[in-house]
Amino acid sequence: MGTLTALSTRGTPPSGAGVSQLRTTPLVAVPAEPQGAGTVLPLPRIRGTAPTPAVAPSVPLRTVPASERGTESRPRADIAQLTGLRFVAAVWVLLLHASYVPGNVFARWTEPIAPLVAAGPLGVDLFFVLSGLVLTRSYLGRMGERPTVRGTARFLRARIARVWPLYAVVTVVFGLWCAARLVFGSDGVVTWQSPQPELGPLGWLRQLTMTQLWTSSSIEGISFVLPAWSVSAEWLAYLCFPLLVLGAWRVRSWPLPVLAVLAVAAASPVALVPVLTAGSGESGAWVWALRIGGGFTAGMLTWLVVDRLPRTPQVELWAGRLVLVVLAETVLVAYWAASAPASAAVPAADRLWFAVPMFPVLLGALCVARGRVVDWLAHPKLQHGGRISYAVYLVHFPLIEITVVAMTRFPALAPDTSLAALAVPHVLVASVVLAHYAHRWIEEPARGALTRS
Repeated sequence: MGTLTALSTRGTPPSGAGVSQLRTTPLVAVPAEPQGAGTVLPLPRIRGTAPTPAVAPSVPLRTVPASERGTESRPRADIAQLTGLRFVAAVWVLLLHASYVPGNVFARWTEPIAPLVAAGPLGVDLFFVLSGLVLTRSYLGRMGERPTVRGTARFLRARIARVWPLYAVVTVVFGLWCAARLVFGSDGVVTWQSPQPELGPLGWLRQLTMTQLWTSSSIEGISFVLPAWSVSAEWLAYLCFPLLVLGAWRVRSWPLPVLAVLAVAAASPVALVPVLTAGSGESGAWVWALRIGGGFTAGMLTWLVVDRLPRTPQVELWAGRLVLVVLAETVLVAYWAASAPASAAVPAADRLWFAVPMFPVLLGALCVARGRVVDWLAHPKLQHGGRISYAVYLVHFPLIEITVVAMTRFPALAPDTSLAALAVPHVLVASVVLAHYAHRWIEEPARGALTRS
């Protein structure tokens, strides 16, 4: 395994950053350097840094009275604070990936929050828990109480309409970019991954059917767009959901403390494996399966608790306080992970997973809490950000890779030049702007067409 360190072109990191080296997957070979261009190493990364959005129903929504819980035949209205949280999680991952761009500018700008930026992989796990919660909230009554083949088919069709159209567009466009690099490039590197993704007919088939991850123990070299591994993982969870929701329906009346403990326990394996395998170097194999399986199930169990909680002022008050406690603990874990010495039995990248068991608590508390954090997440701007968060996740990494390629080809854009210093903020802004239009022109029209046909 390699380490996540500053690229050779980035210079010496700012003093006082206090961020230790994080273990990552090995880097690919340095591409051949064109005449006059600066050397740019491939992008370093921590394993697992791509969020898949929690998906909400795509048909008209309404709020359901408490008396109808568990038996509602139509989807419920979104929980505003969870929608806003989706955008926060997407930006968290975006900032992590932006830190891969060569040069010293981003490191200087983000020095005070460098440990939080390095903890970006947690944004993925937050999405996984959120996805399980949202889908259980929307489909528990319809699929758990009255399971039918037709209902299952309708559910899977809705999921395909939600995630596949934009995913297919981005996969095809960036896949063609990778193919062009292979044909016209001289270094044999088509994307900054090791190993390289398969560009043959079978590779394209697996990409477009969202099954590319299922037989791999690692997320590297699996997708044309690295973050797309989580789409493949989510699709697997969707296929398993009809069976999982049957189990959730049968345990929904268990005592609330038991369900709460089970929710936290379901999210815990990804945190326990690094401890149990400390020093063996084997904690990275099949971790993605623990993350999607544990996180998704934890989200389902979390909704079973939330759905039965009384909505009293006292419950809302304590839920708001619990939100603040979990947020503080997550920040503490991020800084603790960043301070891990190189000789630590549990390295920095694995220490991050200790925050994951707190996510069911965070999301459950957010569902019923009142206060400033909830009001902020429910702001209209963040609501729109939550709606485009899936597009942000899909488009941002291709833009980053294209930027890095430009830095290797054009001397004026070499790392730490004045133009390169402008590249990072423009990539951040461009990711959000492009996501807005991708959501407006591709996601929504395609979803409407697929659900109506």
